[in-house]
Amino acid sequence: MAERLRIEVQRSDADIESLMREIDTLRRDLLELDVVNVERPEAGPAPPGTRAGALELANGLLVTLPAAMTLLKEVVSVVGDWRSRATSTSDVTLKIGDHRLVLTGADPTEQRRLIDAWLLAVRAGGGPEEADGG
Repeated sequence: MAERLRIEVQRSDADIESLMREIDTLRRDLLELDVVNVERPEAGPAPPGTRAGALELANGLLVTLPAAMTLLKEVVSVVGDWRSRATSTSDVTLKIGDHRLVLTGADPTEQRRLIDAWLLAVRAGGGPEEADGG
């Protein structure tokens, strides 16, 4: 069974168009990996009277990973590289099951330690884990 990874980007500015362009870039980067799918999550039904079927969240992506989750480390690496290239400072939250990782501007050594611990926890399938690189 495939696993779903939720990615959410928190930015300090309110430039939605710029955020959507950057999220689209991240989506293209992730699609270069052998993931099953990368899509924008739905925010819920569109308001009554509109033609849209559902609203999409501007600040997030859902990545469907193969069941073996062998790509998870590569996905985290692509997200980290994308974060470092983003035009404005962003915190990025990755969530799979009950496991949550927040990529921030933390010391690179500390960030690497948190990523490694999160990857181990996800692979072990243990209880809720949270790693915050703040």
